Amino acid sequence: MFRARLVSAACACCLALTLPAQAADPAALSYAINLQAPQAQRKLLENHLDLYRWRDGERMDETQLRRLVDQAPQQVRALLASEGFYSPQVHAELAQSGGAWAVRLEVQPGMAARVGRVDLRIVGGSDDSSADNRARLLKLRADWSLPSGAVFRHEDWESAKRAALRGLLLDRYPAAAIHDSQATVDPQANSVGLALTLDSGPAFTFGALQIEGLRRYPASVIERLNPIQPGEPYAQAKLLELQSRLQDSPYFAGAAVHAEIDPEHPVNVPIKVSIEENRARTLGLGIGMSTDTGPRAQMDYRDLNLFGQAWRLAGSLKVAQKEQSVGGELQFPLTRQGDRDSLTAQWVRSDVEGEVTRTLTLGARRGFLRGMNETAYSLRYYLEQQEVDGAIGEQRSALVPSWSWTRRDVDNLLFPTRGYLLNIQADAAAQALLSDRSFLRGYGKATWFHRLGDKGQLILRGELGAVAAAGRDGIPADFLFRSGGDQTVRGYAYQSLGVRDGNAIVGGRWLGVASAEYVRWLTPQWGAALFVDAGDAADSLDSLHPVVGYGLGARWKSPVGPLNLDLAYGHETQETRLHFSVGFSF
Repeated sequence: MFRARLVSAACACCLALTLPAQAADPAALSYAINLQAPQAQRKLLENHLDLYRWRDGERMDETQLRRLVDQAPQQVRALLASEGFYSPQVHAELAQSGGAWAVRLEVQPGMAARVGRVDLRIVGGSDDSSADNRARLLKLRADWSLPSGAVFRHEDWESAKRAALRGLLLDRYPAAAIHDSQATVDPQANSVGLALTLDSGPAFTFGALQIEGLRRYPASVIERLNPIQPGEPYAQAKLLELQSRLQDSPYFAGAAVHAEIDPEHPVNVPIKVSIEENRARTLGLGIGMSTDTGPRAQMDYRDLNLFGQAWRLAGSLKVAQKEQSVGGELQFPLTRQGDRDSLTAQWVRSDVEGEVTRTLTLGARRGFLRGMNETAYSLRYYLEQQEVDGAIGEQRSALVPSWSWTRRDVDNLLFPTRGYLLNIQADAAAQALLSDRSFLRGYGKATWFHRLGDKGQLILRGELGAVAAAGRDGIPADFLFRSGGDQTVRGYAYQSLGVRDGNAIVGGRWLGVASAEYVRWLTPQWGAALFVDAGDAADSLDSLHPVVGYGLGARWKSPVGPLNLDLAYGHETQETRLHFSVGFSF
């Protein structure tokens, strides 16, 4: 029985002919090619055969053409072998008729060879227990991508070997290598036996951090972000996680993390961290415009290393037409468990739809991110002074523990095209604990993205909210509901949908909003949108009467997210409004 043994990869085009250099012939020979081959193999042959490559060559003559025709069958067999066809029938002939040359090439690939016996082995790692050896081998066999019965293709064989090796390299055995690989072809049985032996090398474990480039901030900033414990098994995913945490940290402009792999020293491998620090203190000034709150001027201050403890102080002063605020937040370094603790203080004055509120908020918050889920717990104290045009205002206070959960399951956080965003909130207050009224508040918001074809997109959005209380008096405005504006019900003024009180619109205890939007991307950066929104806020479920707004808009993929410019018509007010927003509020 004839057997062929393939030990290493071979280029299917190794038989390519290099034509000798000679002077260009102005009457170079031309010829037609009549290829008789199944459609599945035609592209492979047309892309790689020298007959096609040199067909328009300026130095082609009869001698060169006959040489190409003679070598064509051998080239065809090499090309088809890379696709698993080891017994093809190939016939090539050259003919001339009336001064015109024609090549006829007939190819019958035959049956594709299939994978027969697969022999997978792992050697090395002698310090491992037999249970670990068996577990590694079982995982290798379970993940093997070219099983018995599959059509054998050289590219698939190489890919399967790389994937098998990668499984060791990424987890515990970064010095692993291919010890031996064989693909043995049996043309009579039309099968290929595969044998692969991997040398895992020693098992590696992580050691301590070695930090370079740290000057402004204490080493504890990096140590708190480090998910790796000394002595634990090597895993490339852990190194990437540490690097991602450092790059996402406001303390650093850049970070690189790696571990040097030396098979002679596999235990307690040092983790080398090289970072580029951000400036500790910055002051920013800016101006802006919102179709909700009007023109705005803003000043921001940031100190990333307060008192030399890597505490982050962020202060902001904003002055807009309808809202003014001043406040600060003190964030503490991330804990080893990934928790972020902060303290906040803020004063806000707003004048919207006849209601003027002045609110002082003091709060503490703990938040953490686990995969796609972000959870936050907070305790805030509100002291609010309300003035209502044409009605009696009041002073309100509340001590409010809160919970918030957000899930971001989208393909791209900046420009989502499919997936969903979900946010759920719960707040509570009790008169017995520094609050003017007891209440329980629940709120939920969801946005769903669905791709329609190559250029279309459907976006569905909804909001629901309710406050359980004897009445709305005594409840701070932040825990009541109003709607209308850029990212709620377009076609209506900012927070103009709510409860009528005197000459003003104030918040109610119920909220319902729904929106449907279709976006058509005309270019990679620009798109057009059609949308319809409906919603309302009221003080009881019976008085919740959604109003409708609809219109069209332009979309631009800006560096900070999708920029939305919408022209909307409010069906209830019969008015047209311009709305401007950036991104999605999650």
